[in-house]
Amino acid sequence: MGFHYKAIFVDLDGTLLNSQKKISKKNLDCLNSFIDSSISVVIATGRTIKSIKNVTQGLKINTPVITLNGSDIRNSIDGYSMLLNYIEDELKEAIFSMCRSVINGNLNYAIQNILVDTAHGFYCLHPNQIEVDEFSSHYDSYVKELDLDNPPKEAIVSFLFLLTPDSKRSAFLEEQSEILKIFNAKFCTFNGWPWIEIGSSHANKGAAMQYVCEYLGIQTKDVIAFGDGENDVEMLAQAGLGVAMANADVHALKIAKAKALSNDEDGVSDFLERLK
Repeated sequence: MGFHYKAIFVDLDGTLLNSQKKISKKNLDCLNSFIDSSISVVIATGRTIKSIKNVTQGLKINTPVITLNGSDIRNSIDGYSMLLNYIEDELKEAIFSMCRSVINGNLNYAIQNILVDTAHGFYCLHPNQIEVDEFSSHYDSYVKELDLDNPPKEAIVSFLFLLTPDSKRSAFLEEQSEILKIFNAKFCTFNGWPWIEIGSSHANKGAAMQYVCEYLGIQTKDVIAFGDGENDVEMLAQAGLGVAMANADVHALKIAKAKALSNDEDGVSDFLERLK
């Protein structure tokens, strides 16, 4: 068949990384072989740049890196920010207002915690919850306590709402569906914990992929992209070939043009090797 794509865009958690949060030797060797053949490999993840470095050791990437779901695009793994997408001030104030309403009103039953990701680290309503420790280690950031009556003034990348892992979650999502659409919210999971994430209306992996492709001098039709979550949907839709992992959620599976084996079965390398 022959491999005719000029770039490979790949998500990390649930896609390139296995359940132990490692890149398998098979995936590592496969991607490095493409890099050695002058095929661009671009990481596209919700992680911060520091956290990415911790899990991609051995991967010879020398291309831009999409971090924080497109909110921050770096020119390289060790480089500067090419593009930053922070939440607009007006939207930021509206979200903080919603946060206060949720916590002070009868919707509190569905929300366990609220995290705010800023340019200088995380703020958290309840910093001592165990799932927050897992989340902060994932992002490699120090967590400070969030005061909704005196919210942080610095630029904000995203808001994260930890939902109760039961039927009450569905009721909350249904009640707040219109508001969440206005805020460009996305439902996601991390280590089994259900979250709602709200970021800049301009930030998503698809828009970030378009930006990086222009930088690389290629078109999105020349891209094969791999992902597993709702935050990968725009990227999978715009790529020449969008591939969802077998463990992907329904949103990614619905939009993808093909399906790979799961992240614990070296799905990325297995699919790429079959295209050679």
